[in-house]
Amino acid sequence: METARVDIVYRPLRIAFAVRSSDLDSVRAAVRYCHCFWGGRYNPIVLIDRPEAHRLMELFRPDIVTSVGNHADLAIFEGRYASLQNDRVPANLFYPPHGSREGTATVLDVRNLMVHRRDDPEWKAMVEHGVRVATWDNADPLADVFLMQFGQFPAQEAIGIDYRRSLDQATQAVNLPIANGDPIPSEITQYPGISHLSRYDLTPHYSARAGWDYPGFYLGSAANIDDLVMFWNLRACGIQLAWHDLQHPARFDLVKVDYEARLRASLAGRDDFHNKPAIWCLDANRENAVAALGDGPWTICGVSEATWNGHNVSPAKMHFGIESALAVVGGPSQLPNLSFALKDKPFASDPWFYQQRLMASISVMGVPGDGSNYTFTPPCVPELNEFAGRKMILDYDGLRLEPEHVGIIIDAADVDLRIGAISIPTLIERIFALAGFQAKLSGSGLITRQLITSMGGLDGVRAFKISGVRRLIKSFGPTHSFSKNDATNKIGSKDPDTGSTFADHRRLYIEQRGAGTDLTPPMVFTHLVEKGLFRIGSDLRCPTCQLSSWTPLDSLKQKATCPLCGTAFDATRQLVESQFAYRRTGVLGVERNAAGAIPVAMVLQQLYVNLRSTFHSDGYGASYDLKPIDPGGGLPVCETDLVALVHEPRSSMPAVIIGECKDAGGAIDPIDIEHLRQVADAFPKERFVVYILLAKLSAFTPDEIELAKSLNTQFVRRVILLTHQELEPYRFYERRKDAVGKDIYASSAYDLAETTHRLYFLPQPTSAGPVADS
Repeated sequence: METARVDIVYRPLRIAFAVRSSDLDSVRAAVRYCHCFWGGRYNPIVLIDRPEAHRLMELFRPDIVTSVGNHADLAIFEGRYASLQNDRVPANLFYPPHGSREGTATVLDVRNLMVHRRDDPEWKAMVEHGVRVATWDNADPLADVFLMQFGQFPAQEAIGIDYRRSLDQATQAVNLPIANGDPIPSEITQYPGISHLSRYDLTPHYSARAGWDYPGFYLGSAANIDDLVMFWNLRACGIQLAWHDLQHPARFDLVKVDYEARLRASLAGRDDFHNKPAIWCLDANRENAVAALGDGPWTICGVSEATWNGHNVSPAKMHFGIESALAVVGGPSQLPNLSFALKDKPFASDPWFYQQRLMASISVMGVPGDGSNYTFTPPCVPELNEFAGRKMILDYDGLRLEPEHVGIIIDAADVDLRIGAISIPTLIERIFALAGFQAKLSGSGLITRQLITSMGGLDGVRAFKISGVRRLIKSFGPTHSFSKNDATNKIGSKDPDTGSTFADHRRLYIEQRGAGTDLTPPMVFTHLVEKGLFRIGSDLRCPTCQLSSWTPLDSLKQKATCPLCGTAFDATRQLVESQFAYRRTGVLGVERNAAGAIPVAMVLQQLYVNLRSTFHSDGYGASYDLKPIDPGGGLPVCETDLVALVHEPRSSMPAVIIGECKDAGGAIDPIDIEHLRQVADAFPKERFVVYILLAKLSAFTPDEIELAKSLNTQFVRRVILLTHQELEPYRFYERRKDAVGKDIYASSAYDLAETTHRLYFLPQPTSAGPVADS
């Protein structure tokens, strides 16, 4: 029985609340809802009529979007994010009371927290210290600030649940009034309250991208909804902030002194860039920042629409806890499934909470496979949520694709999960559909896939790195036989075109062998025969028609029959005196030009070995025919020799590599370049980073280099050039050290594109020599 390791990150559902900027009551309602949920502090509020609305959705990657209010354009906004729907979580997030039972939250709430933590020593210490619930006059000009910073539950009449009563029963909470017009008592910062519960015991996960996270003050106006929502969303990113009002600074004097003193003490041990509290404010208020809060020193962080562009602030991925489980691998080997238990759940899983949902973010390790057949971690593309859900969990709205993980919406009472793998060819077809193409595995792609399977997977095609192996395959067609001596001589010979020798590969491991022993041509040939690329037989001459024919070993007999004239004859002497003869067979015996699959297999193998990561699952495919879904859309009918779906460390988006592969002597022409350009440009820029790979088993000509260079722009380097010098070694640039004077390493598509730019498109030192054929 095969098993695999599954890491489960339990986290709250991240809900985006869509409201209009003119509807302040709906903003207030959204904030109150958030304080009911365990993890609700980290839910963003999106003002749908603001230009940054889409950026917020892209940055926070919510699991669900729900609207608050009755404006018609809210439904339109939700419709744009159909991939985030979930029918088990109603729009109002609560089920109404039924009979004698009160209402029920459909998202993990703070009552679950109270039940789960009631016997925990830290919880008991917090209760003993005391819980304070801030109260205020709704007519107070700072009422909305208090609501966001200190928290408040919705009225029982609105949701059917009395959260305040539950809080009092669990913690003996005491009211702490804030009088209208008076300074805010410093006591409020010294005790936990409602807002504290919504983020209790949640910690950021390491997989989230780093961004601005400077704790400090937010300087704004309580009368400005943009300030209020900006303050809320910055705290939803996990940034520790306290409000300071521009119009009512005196009311914050007490809490400012206490909060600033504790904050400076906690930051004192950090580096110079992080040891000062920050002042966050709208760009228009930057000049007033220091004047309002004193000389500091401070770190000033101006915020605007650009704050949410993905390069500044980055939301933390808050979670309850992590569990590792042993999964049982079942199903067919080409498309397996995993079954595993949910045991050590860091929340209350009593059946009473069975209607409360949360997210289980899954990552899989230890499953056999090389990314050419299936994957358990599809790329993070929200438009593929429904597709992935139907394939992996048989549920169209219960799955969310995440960076490095697959998120599954579970009930608090669930005890196990079962997920299936996604077929890589099917995934590639769906990804090309997002670019406007109908993709279908071509005839050459089927041959390449079968060749890779015959060799034992992507990493099994290492033998093709040896130029002699490639020449052996090209030298003898499917109907030509040869001896073992001919084969080993061909394998061990020097390539007359590129100068590659067998000695370059003596330390290459194509299969297990003794430590310290060198690879030899007979070893290579034996390996190829064992993998089924060549069949063993014998050439027998018919005494009647005097013609020779090849007979496979499985059919050899002393009493043979000529397949050409049908005469039976005695082949005993020929068999005794002759040696075995070999022929191409299997996928290489289909047609003479089947050897064209070898460059594609070499590129995919090199990408797999050098770009793979323990924590990411990549996908690889060969030779797809591309046909525009809209014939009038201006896209070409063409093909790509390869497709690679890989992780891009420098981007939050997955990378797609498409390309053209040529054998030695082949040429890349302007038509190839233009087709690849149009295909690359058709991919949604907010979803994918696209690279164009051009590979050739000989050097590129100057004309080919110029054509490749035209695919780059001034600020975007997306072209990757690979020759035999990069494809024959185990690592990409082992043979480039002498040319550039130093080692070159590449572990991502970005690295490959940058190295291509330096090697081919920048002026080369005279000592480096030419990089292309003259």
